[in-house]
Amino acid sequence: MLHKHHIIPRYLGGSDDPSNLVELTVEKHAEAHRLLYEQHGNWQDYVAWQGLTKLDANFDAAKQSMIEGGRKGAAKSNLRWRDPTQRALASKKMKAVCANREKTWNGKSYEITHPSGEVQIVKGLRQWCLNHGYNPNTFGNACLRGSTTNGGFKVKKL
Repeated sequence: MLHKHHIIPRYLGGSDDPSNLVELTVEKHAEAHRLLYEQHGNWQDYVAWQGLTKLDANFDAAKQSMIEGGRKGAAKSNLRWRDPTQRALASKKMKAVCANREKTWNGKSYEITHPSGEVQIVKGLRQWCLNHGYNPNTFGNACLRGSTTNGGFKVKKL
């Protein structure tokens, strides 16, 4: 198993550029952070060194535990979805959530300020976004935050 290690750490101005990354084994990665800690005394290197040392020592046990945990979780999830009554219940709940969302999105009026300064009043923000090729979630989040979207629009609920 190989880890990516920053040759010049980010806290010293190193970047995520491929020329600043090297692949190391867990043992070598731990050793690199130990040397950096001894050189610079930075707590991040100490934590990385100690964590990687323990990871190396307990790697096989940790890996087996993760595999077994994943199997158990997947088995429980699959059993739940095989039961028709559970599936029907989940489907009913999801339909109610979606119907409520549609009422909220489509039944309210919004004031949209375009990047040019033009103000437009619309009823049904979601449909307006879809008609104009914008992501409704971005506009909805901007409305909740009171900030602008990436496109420079500002949205306010009336």
